[in-house]
Amino acid sequence: MDEKPSLYQLLVETGAACGEAAGILDISYLRSAHQRRQRIVEAAGSASLDGRPTTAERLFAWLGEVPLQAQANLGAEGYAGEVFIALSDGEPTLPLGREAAQLAETARARVGRDPLAGAAFLFRGKDAITPASRVAYMVFLRRVLGPAEPALSPLFMGIEAAAKRSAGAFDGYMADRLARASRRALASARTLRSGLAAAYATLGKSRSSSHILPIAEQLFAGHPLTIASASRIFGISRLAARKHLVRLESEGLAEAVGRRKTGIVYVARDGLMTFGQASASPAPKATSRLAVSTGKPLSPEERARLDAVTDDVASRMRDLDRLLARLAAANSDH
Repeated sequence: MDEKPSLYQLLVETGAACGEAAGILDISYLRSAHQRRQRIVEAAGSASLDGRPTTAERLFAWLGEVPLQAQANLGAEGYAGEVFIALSDGEPTLPLGREAAQLAETARARVGRDPLAGAAFLFRGKDAITPASRVAYMVFLRRVLGPAEPALSPLFMGIEAAAKRSAGAFDGYMADRLARASRRALASARTLRSGLAAAYATLGKSRSSSHILPIAEQLFAGHPLTIASASRIFGISRLAARKHLVRLESEGLAEAVGRRKTGIVYVARDGLMTFGQASASPAPKATSRLAVSTGKPLSPEERARLDAVTDDVASRMRDLDRLLARLAAANSDH
């Protein structure tokens, strides 16, 4: 039987996993795409902890205005959407984000960069475990763990009980969660990179004038597309947009997940959010000691291409989120 890992071992594993993830995510495009998925996972987990259960797939769909099958979950996707906005970079636009940012800054001023001391500061007070303190801890960890941004709320069952135990017991609980979440984040980063590398390998012989690669890059960035939106964004005919999206689906790189009034909605089949369908690769669990595959690397040419398209893709992702931020801000004022 394996011995229970020590606090030191768990922190070393956390650092090793996050360090390797940082190496994988050294292109801004990959970093943003990975962090968007991690923040969706975190926001869905946070909402579920607050009694509004949802999944990362449902929140991803809600953020991308993909029609959802109704569930009696007390508006969980809208609630989780506010958490997602609070987790985003930049100036907080909602009360939740402002409260979390202030808590995170106070934690940094009090304890520096120690992840366990930060957790104790944010979670061990009376009634301290709240949506704002969970978001604050994620913001606090960005300076500590870097771009891996491991989602912790899905692993936070029992945190209230742990917070009432001794300081040593709480530190052990948090160190275990940090290590597990960091291994999952590393697995997700590798899976995302491998999925994108597979897309380039499959589409590599496409004509330079074809828009199929930009469409695939937009999908893997986390932006759902319809034939109409692909036609508008890339300035191509609907026939060409349809041909590209159908090919991406037939190659196993995209999947149809719903239908708006404007047509079928496609998302990347990235091995991470599979919407209940079979994926090209299984969603990563990585709950054992750094037990994740190395994945397919990107070539220098592919990395250069991603570097070149990063700003354009990021601009379109901001457009996708802008309406959500306005709606959430309006709701919070009522």
